[in-house]
Amino acid sequence: MAGTLIRVITHQIKSLRFLKPVADKGFSLLNTLAIWVMLPAVVFVSISRYSMVELAMMGNAFVLAFFGMGVCFVSSVAVSRISGDDRKTMVAIVLNSAFQNVTFLGFPIIYAFFDVRGLNGLGPAALYAVGISVPHLILGVMLASTAVRKKISVGTVVENVITFPAAFALIIALLFVAFSAPLPTVARAFFDTYLTKPFFALMLLLVGYQMPVVSPRKYVKDITMVSLLRFIVCPLVTYGLIMALGLSLHTDITPRPSMILAIMPPGFFNMMLAWNYKLDLKMYSAIIFYTTLLSLFIVLPLTYMFIF
Repeated sequence: MAGTLIRVITHQIKSLRFLKPVADKGFSLLNTLAIWVMLPAVVFVSISRYSMVELAMMGNAFVLAFFGMGVCFVSSVAVSRISGDDRKTMVAIVLNSAFQNVTFLGFPIIYAFFDVRGLNGLGPAALYAVGISVPHLILGVMLASTAVRKKISVGTVVENVITFPAAFALIIALLFVAFSAPLPTVARAFFDTYLTKPFFALMLLLVGYQMPVVSPRKYVKDITMVSLLRFIVCPLVTYGLIMALGLSLHTDITPRPSMILAIMPPGFFNMMLAWNYKLDLKMYSAIIFYTTLLSLFIVLPLTYMFIF
């Protein structure tokens, strides 16, 4: 909420609007730091500390993420078509229903719920994030291009994935694991002790600042549709698959972090796509802002009580 407060103060209080360029520049730098340093570091350290056998045990997280995302993607397309939405509205519904905030918001919450209590949360969370983030990069660019009827090449899509810092960090971490070259204990301890908490605090601050407050009146239907898919369909599908795979919420590694990430609100990469492709920023802002509030203050506490 501190980030949102800073945005309100610097953007909406007339006497303080002179601070807006400073705040925008500062948070732009923070966003760059998060994408190029924080997220890659979290992914790399979270994966490289495990053996291949341990990662295989956590591989269910990837399956849960990919399956949940797929069901929400198909369902959102179907619902949007039935509702008679135009192309741009459909793309907004699909992007915000299928791809949630598993990094900037999800990682800090997983750390707070699991790792600070000595439970293994970030490892499964990193694999879950891969199951969401890679399709998000590929399909996000393709859908945004489709919305504005812009052609896109396969090379552009591949380049976006390969050059995405967190994806590159995952590849390097997997190479460390494959060649049995674990991260030195000293480096891992330094990261856990001195960098993890500041990184996640800054990421949460960034989340708050990136959410402009928009009146929900015009977008009630869209917010409701996305909320139903994100907070009912996705967790139900995830829980159903957990049961189908014979996993236990209390004894297996992946189910609980996966359930938490399954109810995260839409990802902020959708805002970046909307900005870059000149889509309806107010619609994306309203959907992300109000579903984030709903996720944090209602859905997340209920999910926490259910899984713990």
